[in-house]
Amino acid sequence: MRTEKKVYQQTPEPIIIPLDWRDKSARVISNLFSPPLVALACIVVTALATKSESSLFWILIFIALLIIPPTLFVLTLVHRGKVSDFHLNIRKERALPLFAIFAYAALIYFIMYFGGAPRLMLIVTAVALVQILLVLLITLKWKISGHCTSAAGLAILAVALYGEDVLPLTLIVPLIAWSRIRLGRHTISQTVAGSFLGAATVIIILYLTNVL
Repeated sequence: MRTEKKVYQQTPEPIIIPLDWRDKSARVISNLFSPPLVALACIVVTALATKSESSLFWILIFIALLIIPPTLFVLTLVHRGKVSDFHLNIRKERALPLFAIFAYAALIYFIMYFGGAPRLMLIVTAVALVQILLVLLITLKWKISGHCTSAAGLAILAVALYGEDVLPLTLIVPLIAWSRIRLGRHTISQTVAGSFLGAATVIIILYLTNVL
């Protein structure tokens, strides 16, 4: 059976072409570093840095409330034909899911706040909120890479919390950018913009909250 991929950039209708090993690798990378999984990595990295006895509890709460429901929501949209696929590759299909995810994430932030979640976890959740909002606003006019936004945010967050020992983690950003470009999901400028957005939001918010 021939393996195929869809290219979205050139025409409204996907162009079907055979996959080679680079495309398969790019797809694996893109799936492994999807924004929900990167968000989970961010909260785990943050929770471990807090060294709080309640960290594990809040990791589980984050998964149960802020990872699983939005993921199921997008999968439901895919199943109903409202969006083309889980990664929301068509720009015009992104606004409704992103708005719903932002509104839901804002609700969960307040639940965490009033529930007494560690301050650092609240800050990182706020970073995620800002990133989702900015990606949503930009998406109304232009397609920016959410994968690169979340990946750059994770890399900079890890370096800020753990120091130069984790600098090699920043290599995931160009790797993910390559995968998105290779699959035809984004242009170079879209991945660069997403990477800048992800890094900038983390740096600015951590600085304003005296974490840096």
